[in-house]
Amino acid sequence: MLWVGAILGSLPTLLSALTSLYKRKVTIDTFNTFALTVSFATGEIRSAAFIVLMLAFASLLDWYTESRTQNAVGALLALRPHTALRAKNDDTYEEIAVTAIRRGDELLVKEGELIPADGILIFGNVSVNEASVTGESIPVRKEVGDQLLGGTMLQTGVAKIRTTRVGEDSTLERMAALIKKAEENKSRSERLADRFAAIFLPIVILAGIVTYALTRNLTMTAALFLVACADDMAVAVPLAVVAALGRAAKRGVIVKGGEWLTELSRIQTLVLDKTGTLTYGEFSLRHAEIEPDIDEHTFWRSIGITEKFSEHPIGRTIFKEALKKAAPLPDPDEIKIYKGDGIWARTGEMEIVLGDESIFDELAIPLQPTALQKLAEFRERFPGTSVLVAINKRFAGFVSVADAPRSEAAASMAELRSLGIVNIVMFTGDNERIAGRVARQLGIRSYTASMSPEDKLSALEKLAPKGPLAMVGDGINDAPALARANVGIAMGSGGAAVAVETANIVILTDNLKRIPEMIRLGRSMVSVINWDMAIWVLSNAVGFALVLTGVAGPALAAFYNFATDFLPLINSSRLFRSGGT
Repeated sequence: MLWVGAILGSLPTLLSALTSLYKRKVTIDTFNTFALTVSFATGEIRSAAFIVLMLAFASLLDWYTESRTQNAVGALLALRPHTALRAKNDDTYEEIAVTAIRRGDELLVKEGELIPADGILIFGNVSVNEASVTGESIPVRKEVGDQLLGGTMLQTGVAKIRTTRVGEDSTLERMAALIKKAEENKSRSERLADRFAAIFLPIVILAGIVTYALTRNLTMTAALFLVACADDMAVAVPLAVVAALGRAAKRGVIVKGGEWLTELSRIQTLVLDKTGTLTYGEFSLRHAEIEPDIDEHTFWRSIGITEKFSEHPIGRTIFKEALKKAAPLPDPDEIKIYKGDGIWARTGEMEIVLGDESIFDELAIPLQPTALQKLAEFRERFPGTSVLVAINKRFAGFVSVADAPRSEAAASMAELRSLGIVNIVMFTGDNERIAGRVARQLGIRSYTASMSPEDKLSALEKLAPKGPLAMVGDGINDAPALARANVGIAMGSGGAAVAVETANIVILTDNLKRIPEMIRLGRSMVSVINWDMAIWVLSNAVGFALVLTGVAGPALAAFYNFATDFLPLINSSRLFRSGGT
């Protein structure tokens, strides 16, 4: 029966090895098929049975991680409510299925209910428990204009929200897709074991050929091959990867495969976007300057309508202020976004433009010298971003908003430098004055201001020769750079969908401390895997010595292999410790 079980159990490994050889690749299954063949040929069925058992354990581990992923996705999607209350034209609400929610719908959410979709709060001062998305259990206060995430719980208050992301674009669905993608990519990181096999299998075969050529002792040669089986590596390397990805997930970080932790451990340059990454991306109004001939209510109503559906932090801040001063704000009739420059909208017979001087030039909107002088004087006195406003092709004034660095940003930059990441660079579309102020606050010596998405990509190409680099961002304009970097890291809580999709690592908590933590975790994972390989090489060297000195024959070689198989597994299990990263 042991014969039958060993033969049947070895078939999956054999088929995998044959497939790899057909593709002219040497994998860990090729290595283990070779060891199984030697075991059967020498009659060491117990050895073959144990190898099959170890490989079955590797398959069981794979099944466990896949089922755990499915459970995690199921738990996430269970956070979606089945119905929602949607506003009708007569100020009443109708109960609809969550699947019927469309972008721009107004929903009513009551205390204790799950928020059915991502949206902007348009009524109510509420408290929201976002633990399901960010992992942080402390309730977060939300005011009109703030963003609410689907799947989070309204802890206190009553909220009216205007939906911004629904269906597959919602935060909850994106998180579920990310977890699935991480599981699909898991096998790519385990190519470490295949690379290991590709290096050592030829060495082992060559050692066997040399041994037989010198001794003409087939038994000794078979014993040598039995010592060198890599079934333990087939389990130890995936075990280390699974443990590392699990620890990252517990810290609110989704890593789309262990290879990205490996890449992160090697980076020499770290590039960070400013707004929404190094800063909160939550601006506050500093000042509003309205031209004397423009009615204040008209001014706020116009810019509020223009920014009503904006997902940009500056746009959300302007909309929030406009709601306080000129509510209600109807939907714009037409809207056009000029990426990096501004936004144009039409409501009735009125055309409104918000942006910087470049969009005014592009749309041929004149700026009087007095307006430019006033703007220059204000920018000199106050830090922040000034947004120019035009109504019907006439300059109507400007609003100034400011953003603040994240509370953990300076400490995180210092920690990164202590890890040897001395080349830290900040990219921003903001002007030189704002960029310089933020860089000084955070101790960042290298920065570039007034960048377009194309500029970021071009600058990243110039940094690439300096060694492996990582890019951290959150916006649509960061996506090309995230894709180009060796490792793309997205701030996932408020990040644009395309940035989250493009990135290799997603920080769901938007906490910059997670970056040095993930670098340390990546280095720990690589260290553990390197130790696995070192243990295998060392234990095999001892085994070879026992065989070549005549101490160990095939039976003892098989037992020795069995006894030393547990050493890499014990080493990999160190990563399951729940202590810090």
